Amino acid sequence: DENHGNGIHEETERPEADLVIPPGSFVNVIETQTHGGRVRGKVVWEVEEENEVVEDSSSNRKGRLSSGLGRTSRFLRRGRKGGKNNNEDLNSLASNSVMTTKSMVSYTGWISLQWAEDDEDDQDILMSDLPPPSNSSVASAPSMQSSVSSRRKSTFASAAGGSGAADETPGPWTHPIPLGVYRVNFGAGLPLRETSERDSPVIEKLERGRVVEVVQTEVKNNRVRARCIVPHAAGDEDSSGDGAIGNNNAGNKKGFQSGWISLLNLSGSSAASPVPLGAYVTVSESGCIVTEGGRLDSKVKEIIAPGSCIEICSTRIEDGVVRGLLTSGGYISLFSSLGKASIAGSRGGAVGAAASKIGSGQMFAMPVPLGTYQNLQDGLVITSGVSSTSPMITKLKKDACAEIVETRVEDGRVRGRIQSVIYGGATTEANGFINLFEPKYRWAKIVSFKGGRPVNSQANGSSGNGNGGNASTAGK
Repeated sequence: DENHGNGIHEETERPEADLVIPPGSFVNVIETQTHGGRVRGKVVWEVEEENEVVEDSSSNRKGRLSSGLGRTSRFLRRGRKGGKNNNEDLNSLASNSVMTTKSMVSYTGWISLQWAEDDEDDQDILMSDLPPPSNSSVASAPSMQSSVSSRRKSTFASAAGGSGAADETPGPWTHPIPLGVYRVNFGAGLPLRETSERDSPVIEKLERGRVVEVVQTEVKNNRVRARCIVPHAAGDEDSSGDGAIGNNNAGNKKGFQSGWISLLNLSGSSAASPVPLGAYVTVSESGCIVTEGGRLDSKVKEIIAPGSCIEICSTRIEDGVVRGLLTSGGYISLFSSLGKASIAGSRGGAVGAAASKIGSGQMFAMPVPLGTYQNLQDGLVITSGVSSTSPMITKLKKDACAEIVETRVEDGRVRGRIQSVIYGGATTEANGFINLFEPKYRWAKIVSFKGGRPVNSQANGSSGNGNGGNASTAGK
């Protein structure tokens, strides 16, 4: 070790107490398993630590007082252990200059992600789609501190450092960063880089509005980095429409290229937003084709009538078209991101006819927006699960407003998970599901979008039947 020549030694010890991950932190989940009725995740967590660097003025040599190496270990507590003559070391340090630097340090351990309940109604409320352990996935702690426990200790430290367990609340205690299709929303353009390192060469700058498919996420230097597949912009792609997946670089002539982007930072700001999952309303006048596979030329399974309510559980990009996986099985086209020339290749049957008519930005299904909904019925039932037959929690009074944070579909009916109820100027926390609308009937209408933006008063048409072409009016 080069530090031994400077009389500087390192010592790595395990802490006596478990580490606590603050709310809003990002961690890499590299393995999951069920234990004690909970889904547990093995995580890698990066923190920025200060290091004191001593410069020997006589020999211009440098040594570390406190190591800042980003070495991964289960638990790290760094200190300095003196050499054979500690007094001589201290005297020599006093005559040398001390500099403070910062570096990223990685820790690994296990945290609770969510309850592993068998009850269907409870599971509906929890997040059931964990990231696959095959990818180095990312999760964030949403509202409370998550404790990282060592294998030697099965207890959890509370936020205040006491003995209370941090995973005894209803949960979930983490939210996975979803894979799938994202739309760039960074106005200055988002650099697409060759590797996950921020200083790696730039392949291309993605303009605002471009769509990418995120296939892997990891935490790098206080940021969530994402490996993504990017369709070539209209006019840049290969006219053959070859969309085969591969390891393509900037100079290839396939229908896409791959690289890394910055997705999120610790402040919560994002450079790209995911295409929504949950409830959608089909808006294509000729109906929407459902195929058995994700490709546009897959075998046709059925055709869904316009105005139908469907639920999307994941998204992908095929030949410039954003495709959604239905919870009932099969894939449907949501919208096109490229021009006609890029996707009007040789196709067979009804799918080919539909694909040849797809234009840039054309929509086939619109997401049901999240936000504040006003109850139109007296005594609207709030149930504990997404199923309308799950136990009733309470009833909403007419004109009461509910904050909808998730949408689902049951038997062609859109259901919304509520986070709070507003009535008479008072806001009350709540957790359950209510009916929103179905093709020919509505129980509630949206009055403001997520974030508080009010619905345009000119859009207050009777599009609750799902036949309208504007997502902002769905459920009105």
